[in-house]
Amino acid sequence: MTQPVEPDDAQMQAALAALLSESGEAVALSGWKRVFGGNARRAYAFDAQWPGGRCLPCIMLSQVAAKHVESDTAAEYAVLRALNGSGVRAPEAVALDAGGTVTGAPAIVLERVEGEASAVDFLKRPAASGRALSEDLARATGELHRFEWRAGGLNAPADPVAAQIDYWEDDFRRHRLEPHPVLAWLLRWLRKHAPQPVRLSLVHGDLRPGNFLYQGDRLSSLLDWEMAHIGDPAEDIGWIYRALWSPERFLPLDDFLRIHADYAGFAIPRRDVVYYRIFSEVKFAIISVAAAHSFTSGGTSNLRHIDRAAKIPECLRLALGWIASENWEVRDAAT
Repeated sequence: MTQPVEPDDAQMQAALAALLSESGEAVALSGWKRVFGGNARRAYAFDAQWPGGRCLPCIMLSQVAAKHVESDTAAEYAVLRALNGSGVRAPEAVALDAGGTVTGAPAIVLERVEGEASAVDFLKRPAASGRALSEDLARATGELHRFEWRAGGLNAPADPVAAQIDYWEDDFRRHRLEPHPVLAWLLRWLRKHAPQPVRLSLVHGDLRPGNFLYQGDRLSSLLDWEMAHIGDPAEDIGWIYRALWSPERFLPLDDFLRIHADYAGFAIPRRDVVYYRIFSEVKFAIISVAAAHSFTSGGTSNLRHIDRAAKIPECLRLALGWIASENWEVRDAAT
């Protein structure tokens, strides 16, 4: 896939000002600069001032070609728009450019929230401040899962848990470069053992260190809502506690669940979280399959994807280990 030719900065600013205009009055932009947007997006920071004096620090996030996780910019914007004013710690959704009129690719404009996002710095914190921030992550996650998504105009599939397994199995089948029989078996296992959610919630889908901003010991905003969907809130907690970035060293899972329950208004069974620990390893393995395919097919030249296929065996080992640790059956899940 070829990335569209990016307009120059002056062209983008002119198109963006037109996108943000209200009642035909031009919006003034200032402080324009390109900033790091992660592996999957280009990002541009600026300040916008509307007629009437409202000024807001903003960031525009634009898709790039051949991402290792496919996403729908319009769907992401709809989620963030629903969260505006809800109290959930998310940036304000300002505008959607679904047709790519500004950068040549779909983009969203969001409030630019202050804070640091470094997962490495977070995980290197002293124990006391690491625990304090992890506790606030539990509070913010509970607030998210308490959000009344139906009132926000969001919709859910008939079976949200099965829909997630369908999504990742389809991604696996489209991108695999080899059979991966253990991964195929684990997908069948997940279908057979899926828990009934305590309640359906808006699930972030990629909630972990690196995808939230923090200032001191307080989490200021959840970032990167590309994988948000309606589903089992245990899924987010299973992903948060994935070993690669887990805050377990600061806050044991049981403590996180207790704080989460206080802010969500409902308790999630620990065994459901363990199921989603298994789901998380399968999901990460499939993301690695897609990343390897993207690099091999020439869709990206990002060297961070070049060895992603090597990550898959460890994911599968961890998933099987979680199944064994909980004494779940390991016979063929198709029977």
